[in-house]
Amino acid sequence: MRLPTLLALALLPAAGCEPAAAAGPDVPDAPRAASAPQERSVLDAMAAFKAAVVASDTAALKRLWADDYAFIDPRGRLVTRAQRLANYASGATDVAVIDAEREITVRVDGDAAVVQNLSSLRGQFSGQPTDTDLRGTFVWERRGGRWQLVTNQLTAVAPSAVTP
Repeated sequence: MRLPTLLALALLPAAGCEPAAAAGPDVPDAPRAASAPQERSVLDAMAAFKAAVVASDTAALKRLWADDYAFIDPRGRLVTRAQRLANYASGATDVAVIDAEREITVRVDGDAAVVQNLSSLRGQFSGQPTDTDLRGTFVWERRGGRWQLVTNQLTAVAPSAVTP
């Protein structure tokens, strides 16, 4: 994994650079179109991740999360893969709904990808109810021919900060 590249990709919005939206089939921009299959494969991994989260499917999460996966929760706590799996297995983390993602961006550089999004989530994290908008950053790495989530962070968003 090329950590400096991942950090640069993740920090582009903070530096005032305008992120590019995920390329779709009707995007005429040649460089974006060239990376569209890679972006699509990352978005497919994100969709599998969301489905596993809503289903509390720990077997799928084990496949999707790298062995060294780490999560930074909305309260700023660092949660290991083992702790997060235990939360799902116990029912302490139970996500009922992840509404359609908005403002999603995907940046792929070789075997590394960064996804940022805005989504609405209802359910509970570590036994605490939640019904909020969250901005997420997800760092993926292609390992053994498939995308695995290496780390992600969710930050609660004040209602006034959500764009329509």
